[in-house]
Amino acid sequence: MGFLVALGSSSSGRRWAPRRWCLAATVLVVLTAAAVCGALVWRERKPDRRFARALAAIEVGDWNALAREIDALEASPGFEPHAHFLRGVLRLEAGKYYAALEEFGHAVDHPELRVRTLTLSGRALYQVRELGPAIRLLSQAVQIEPDAVEAHRWLALAYYYLGMTRQATAHLLRVAELAPDDPRPYRFLAMIEKDLEQYPAAVAYYQEAFRRKDQHLLDRQQALVELAECQIKVQQDEAALETLAQVAPSAQRWVLEAECHRRANQNDQAERLVDQALAEKPAHLQGLLLKSDLLLARGEVRAAVEWARRAVTAYPKDYTACSKLMQAYRRLGDEARVKELAATADELKRLRTEFAQLRELGAQTLHETAAAEPSNADVRCRLGVLARALDRPDLARGWFEAALAINPRHDEARRHLALGGLSADLSGAPPRR
Repeated sequence: MGFLVALGSSSSGRRWAPRRWCLAATVLVVLTAAAVCGALVWRERKPDRRFARALAAIEVGDWNALAREIDALEASPGFEPHAHFLRGVLRLEAGKYYAALEEFGHAVDHPELRVRTLTLSGRALYQVRELGPAIRLLSQAVQIEPDAVEAHRWLALAYYYLGMTRQATAHLLRVAELAPDDPRPYRFLAMIEKDLEQYPAAVAYYQEAFRRKDQHLLDRQQALVELAECQIKVQQDEAALETLAQVAPSAQRWVLEAECHRRANQNDQAERLVDQALAEKPAHLQGLLLKSDLLLARGEVRAAVEWARRAVTAYPKDYTACSKLMQAYRRLGDEARVKELAATADELKRLRTEFAQLRELGAQTLHETAAAEPSNADVRCRLGVLARALDRPDLARGWFEAALAINPRHDEARRHLALGGLSADLSGAPPRR
């Protein structure tokens, strides 16, 4: 019995010893896990980690997550500038440009934030068309960090807005170098060359844009149309048709295709496409003029006059439309109407020539003067006046705003901008020249 008691006692002790060991091990694991979790939570709550998450939220546009990180950083000693910077980003994205600038003013002297803050401050100033100060801040950013790609982007926009295409081009080429997968700088370069009527260079830049990897960043359909327009200008009609085959059906696509077929003497195909375009968009200028040309080539002169007259009615300040109508009246033998239109055509030609490139101021055209003289508000105002006379309010507004960006007290530019509803455009898109 004693043996049994002793055996039982000894067995019980051996039975419970492993249980105590397991319990101790479990407690140790739990405590270790808690310590690890605590360390992880502490690390994730560290201000530098919060700031990194805030920057990541900016990248994906998660403004709610950004706001949460700002609230936490404001209570972190030494990270007040970071909170001001992030709050400035929120103000900027909400279109509150001056409020954003005020927030950035509390962050700009922090070494870690300086380049980012200068860049975003320059962007905010660009948005409110304070282009001189914008260029100064953005230039500081690239002096500190020559590879600051976003600063180069906004410098290109600011210079382009002022008509300084040489400087804009230099910064766009730098963006293309720093962001080799991005098609946008090449598309922008192509647009500049297209506006300057340098069509072979424009075609080359458009083709570079389509070779870039990040095609989702490109307004592909519009860029394809622009490329086709340039290809037609340099008589690359087959290439233009291949380009247009990638474009969604539209009046502009059909008119451009019709132009290619007309030049290949495929007039029936050309007219079918023009009729299709005009059915969708009856006031399409190129379509109206091409329809008139096709009828004139076929000897249907009175019908050609009617279509050219529709173009002049819709676009009374367009020199090409006026010229085409004169040509049709001349074929009809109506010299009285030809003389009637001649004075209007001559004046439109003079305005268009002065606005474009052919009339010289000294040794330079107006556009060349604007590019060479960044502080010349008068020449930009003159370009705005000419654009307005040519019934191009989009161009006029851009040049008047450029003049006011240089000289906010330029009375003539301010007066013209106020006339006819030419309100300021703060969308951030570059004006088309």
